Amino acid sequence: MDASAVRMRRDEAETYYEVAVLCAGSASHADWKAANSNAVLGGIAAADAICGAVLGQHHVGEDHAQARRLLDIACSPDRQPGNHLKRLTDEKTNFQYSSSRVTREQTSRLVLALERLVVTMRQKTDTTR
Repeated sequence: MDASAVRMRRDEAETYYEVAVLCAGSASHADWKAANSNAVLGGIAAADAICGAVLGQHHVGEDHAQARRLLDIACSPDRQPGNHLKRLTDEKTNFQYSSSRVTREQTSRLVLALERLVVTMRQKTDTTR
């Protein structure tokens, strides 16, 4: 993963984060679901950017546990970014494919997990700007 690809994933993560924050501030369940979906996608993009910047590669595929393991390597010894990614990807099906209603509290937790990943991403990708 070259510096250009890292910047692209970083920019995508930032945009997903901005949209998630905007939707999370709404009183609408549909907006909260959109916030959560954007949080999940933003977390995956942030993890890709971190791994790309640190390791020169990112995980490709649907196995989010593998993506988390790669993120743990990129952020070692700090395992919190991997925990944030797990929190987000564990909820992917619930928010992207189900008709279940979501709560403001769920939304706040996921947007916070994304925010923490974005902070780490900004630190790890600073040299690729």
